[in-house]
Amino acid sequence: MKIRRYSWIVQFEHWLVALSGVMLIFTGLGCLPLFKRYYITEVPGFKWTADFYTVTKLHYIFAILFTFGVIFHVTYHLLRRDFGLLPKKGDLIKSFKTILASFGLMKEPPADKWLPEQRYAYVGIAGVTSVVVGTGIIKVLKNLEWIILSPKTESTINLLHTIFGGLFILLFFVHLFFVLAIKANWPLLKAMLTGSVDEDYVRERHPLWFERIKEKNQ
Repeated sequence: MKIRRYSWIVQFEHWLVALSGVMLIFTGLGCLPLFKRYYITEVPGFKWTADFYTVTKLHYIFAILFTFGVIFHVTYHLLRRDFGLLPKKGDLIKSFKTILASFGLMKEPPADKWLPEQRYAYVGIAGVTSVVVGTGIIKVLKNLEWIILSPKTESTINLLHTIFGGLFILLFFVHLFFVLAIKANWPLLKAMLTGSVDEDYVRERHPLWFERIKEKNQ
């Protein structure tokens, strides 16, 4: 039996943010610029990355999609009062236990719909994303002739955007590692593609969520 974990709206917002985020990372690195320096432009099919203006325009396009996805996500879950991904009391200790359990070093504590480390990761990614989006918007607005920033302010914004962009890349790869390298998390990736997980998986790994589902169906 299958249990619905993600609605199509959640799947849509996740993949919109994820795919546009990947392209932002790629084009952002191109804007530094790094591709010519490290001969990425010599790779077949990537010659276009040598054109700074093309890469920058694409960065803006994917930034619009990414920002829309982030705003949609926040608005949608606020209106639904869906705060399940916010950290709860005791999550810090449970997170360490869950991570250790992923490597077979101890037993995983009973989990609700969201694993405790997922809640902490969500807040961390949300914080970094907020700075990236905020500084990115300012970097775009400063191109308007009626918005003038001091050289110090502009350099600070650029520095913050670069630093938090780097943190975003780091968190992205950490997220990929835990999704792809930890076998216990594979059903969660499948669920983000199909929207559902097996009942046995929920019963074993998310017993608190499973109990709520049973109570609701009674």
